[in-house]
This record gives sequence, C-alpha cells and structure tokens, in this order.
Amino acid sequence: MHKEKKLYLPIALVLVLLVSFFALTACAKTKTNKVNKKYSYLKNLSKNKNTHKFLDAYWKTPINEGNPLPIRPKIQKSLSSSSCMACHYRQYTEWKKSRMAHSMDAGVIGQLLLKKMTSKHWRPWVLSCLSCHSPVAGYYVLHPAEYKGPSAKEKKILQNGTKEERAKVIALNALKIPMENGASSVSCSSCHVRYLRRFGPPVAKYVKEGKIAHRGFVSSKAFLSSYFCIKCHQLPQDNRRLKGKLFENTYYEWKKSIYAKKGISCETCHTPRGSMAFKSIYNKDFILKAITIRLTRVKIYSGRVNTILSITNSGVGHDFPTYTTPKVILNIAQEKVDGNIIGKSVKHYVIGWSVSLNLKKQYFDTRLKPFQTGMLIYDYPLLNGSKYLKAWITVKPESHYTRFFEAYLKMKQLPKIIRIIFLKALKEDKGSKYLLWRKRVRIPLR
Repeated sequence: MHKEKKLYLPIALVLVLLVSFFALTACAKTKTNKVNKKYSYLKNLSKNKNTHKFLDAYWKTPINEGNPLPIRPKIQKSLSSSSCMACHYRQYTEWKKSRMAHSMDAGVIGQLLLKKMTSKHWRPWVLSCLSCHSPVAGYYVLHPAEYKGPSAKEKKILQNGTKEERAKVIALNALKIPMENGASSVSCSSCHVRYLRRFGPPVAKYVKEGKIAHRGFVSSKAFLSSYFCIKCHQLPQDNRRLKGKLFENTYYEWKKSIYAKKGISCETCHTPRGSMAFKSIYNKDFILKAITIRLTRVKIYSGRVNTILSITNSGVGHDFPTYTTPKVILNIAQEKVDGNIIGKSVKHYVIGWSVSLNLKKQYFDTRLKPFQTGMLIYDYPLLNGSKYLKAWITVKPESHYTRFFEAYLKMKQLPKIIRIIFLKALKEDKGSKYLLWRKRVRIPLR
C-alpha cells in the first residue's frame, strides 16, 4: 500500500504540470489571438483611403508594441532603436542626433518628477506627457503594483554613474518608468511598430526586388501625410487657449497655408526622401533655407544712422517659429574700428510668441505666417567713434524653458534631486542657442 502511494505521487505531479502547461498555452494563445485580431484590424485600416481613420487608430497611446514572438531572431525582439541600427545605420545615426531621440531629456523628466512631488493627481498628467514624449507602452507602468524596481542597468548607474545620471535614474524610478527597453524617447518603434509588426511608407522598389525583412511589413501612404504628425504637433480644438490661440497648433497653421493646397506636407521638409534627421528650428542650415534675410543700405540722415533688418517667412509652412518655446532675435548695433560694440547703440526685435511661465499671460506674438515679414527698423544717432554697423540674428530654440528653469532654480526650497536635473536641463537649453546670420557694414562718411 505504501509503494502504491509512492507511485501515485509522481503521476499526480506530472498531471498537475501537464494541466498547468496546457492552461498557460491556452492563455498565451488567447492573448496571441487578441493581438492578431488587433493587428489585422489595423492592417485592414491601412488599406483604407480614409487615412485619418487609420492614423487615429494607429496613434492610440500608450502604443501596444506587442510581445516578442519566439520564432523571430533575437535582434527583432528588441524595441530599442540601437537594434534597428544593424540594418538601418543611416536612419539610426540621423535619428540619434535629432530632437526625437531627446524627447525625454533632463528638462522633461525633471518637470514630470516635480509634478509628482507637488500633486496628488500627478499620474494622468504624467501619462498625457508621455503619450508624446515617450509613447511606447514598454516605458509605461500603468499599474504601480507591477513595478519591479531598478533594473540591473539602473543599479550599475546608481553605483558608478555621474551625479546627473544617478538623478535621472532616481527620478524615473520615482515615476515608475522602466529603462530596460532602451532609451525612452520617440524611438523607431514609436512610429513603426504595432503589435510587433512593422509599418511604414510605401517602398515599391524594395518590394519588387524582394528586399523585405521583418517577415514582411505593412505599407501605407498615411506615413506621407501631414496628419501623421497630428498626434504630437496639434492640440485638440477644445484644449486650453491663450488669446484664443492653442499652444500647439502647427497642423492647422499648415492646413490654412498655401502649402497644404499645393500638397507640400510636413514630411516634404522635415523628413525628405526618408531622412530621419527631423530638422527644425534647432538646425541653422535648415532655417537659412526656409527664410529670406535682408539688410537695406545703411544711410545717414541728420546725424542719424538708418537701416532695416528683415526676415521673411519664405519657406516655412506654418507660423515661424511655431509654439511659445523658440525665439528669433534681430540685432543691430554701432561698432568701433577695434570691433567693440557701443552698448547703448544696440537695438533688438524679437520674433516669437512670448507668454508668462504659468501660460496665463501673453506679452507679445510676433510670429510670421507664411510669406509675412518681420523687421527691425534702426534709426539711432551716430555716436562718436562709430565706424561700422553690425547686424546679426540669433536663435534661441529653448528660450521659454531657459526662463522656466532659471526661475525655478532661484527657489530655495526646490528639492535637491530636482535642482540637479534642472541645472542639467538649463545647461542643455542654453547650449542650443546659435548665431543664424551676421553682417558688418562700414558706416558711410557724413
């Protein structure tokens, strides 16, 4: 009898294991079937002529990138942009230098942590920010109880990283945003992966040549549509406004312009020929091609120096610059023969939308719509020692946030962790300033 009991125990254990295996397999199949149905639905929508309907479904966040399938090569299981580099090196290197790769830099992380420290209702606000700054679901923890704590990579940073690197890890852990999937940002998978299938623009040439990886991909003309950018570059019409204007209105600025009527989309300028550089206000050469700068002849009238420095929005398909963040500053000053500027002779004109830090007050809005011109009219007494007139234009892509971080860093009660992150953010934002154009003209004889 005792021997029979011993015999039954292994049999019972095997039966339990088999039942568990089949139950888990059935559960996995159910999940896979659900994912496949969602993928099939999205794939069918991509063929629809109504690209808006497809993109509205495509850009539901957090983005479900799917669970890796066991049959795929290991490199395709990773959603890190560095994995894409193996076959898409040019696109990766372009993206790496772009603003998309830096959408979760110190400034954003610091603001998210500050919100958590100062509000009980921080989670919905943080998730709404992540929907554009880091939209892939792998970077979300929708249920805090599921958070597993710092990853092995994060623990190494906490032990050996710089002060700023440690602060970033501490902040992300406080927000329960995991790092193990790679650098959280607007990554390759943000735009091209849904349910672990690849989506992208039509590439008939490669299809014809049989050069299709990833076990095939879904192509759609929607990727060439300006509406593709609407998720993160256009606020809903019922969103908060200042003086009747949405804080992000780029899509509708373009929609009302001649560029939309001519079929010149966002992609035409910002991602031409499949470029992933996403050039914008941060890129000097890109801006010089999009505007026209003119300095009129310097004249002397009744002992006064006269000229006009102007910028025309000759190639930007929306307000220049868009949003409240950047500023473009026109400057003119008189200069001595030794190259020193005479301080009191300096005059400025700022092109941009300037608002208070709490976004409740507008100071001015001098942005240029397509083909509009902004100008600095210089009419100032000719000063002793003046030999030259110097004109120059500077661009501050992060002007608003420079003011924002400077104001917060003056607060004595600002938590140390926030201070470290904001100092890094301020340094990065100040570093984005650049000289767009300059010219030195000899002042004519009296």
